[in-house]
Amino acid sequence: MNDNSTRAKPAYHHGDLPQQAHQLALDTLREHGDAAISLRALAKQIGVSAPALYRHFMDRESLLAELAITGFQALRKRLLAVDQAQPRQALIDIGLVYVSFAQEEPNFYRLMFGGRVLPKGVHPRLDTAGKSAFRVLENTIARAQQAGYIKPMPLMLVTAAAWSLVHGLAQLSIDGHLPITEAEPQLAQGVLTLLLDGAVADHEQHHKDNT
Repeated sequence: MNDNSTRAKPAYHHGDLPQQAHQLALDTLREHGDAAISLRALAKQIGVSAPALYRHFMDRESLLAELAITGFQALRKRLLAVDQAQPRQALIDIGLVYVSFAQEEPNFYRLMFGGRVLPKGVHPRLDTAGKSAFRVLENTIARAQQAGYIKPMPLMLVTAAAWSLVHGLAQLSIDGHLPITEAEPQLAQGVLTLLLDGAVADHEQHHKDNT
């Protein structure tokens, strides 16, 4: 006997709706970019009314902010996985991980750092997530600086310089502006040693001058 009441199960539970919308938006972001995301379209795909979704997300930007938070959390997790045993190598590796993340998740990366879509100061949780990822780089630089591989400059200044290097390289890479894509790993490492190698040379010269 066919029992439609046992076969016809709802496509979602109300408590799962935010999670389903988040995952669907994440899939859309990865494939098509943030411009393709709309709450109404997501509601239609899930099979709920738009007002049902608006109860969980104030507007489209709120949803995009949540996606960007997920991105910064994923980036931070990857950065934290870098072996910190050798401070100099750790700083190179953390930069390579950063660039690799951008290459693997280009639309994610563009959303996370695209201030036009999500301006700083509007979404406090997003700002906090970004700072948490930044702090991993800052701590790695602090260790390299203490070991003598980086000049004794203010930590925030040298961290900003290092992040500018990897961010610029990542952006050029995902936008296809680097002339030789096969050489990108070597280029990434070369860029990341600019701060380090110059500092090491100065450190060694200073040591010679004082002996």
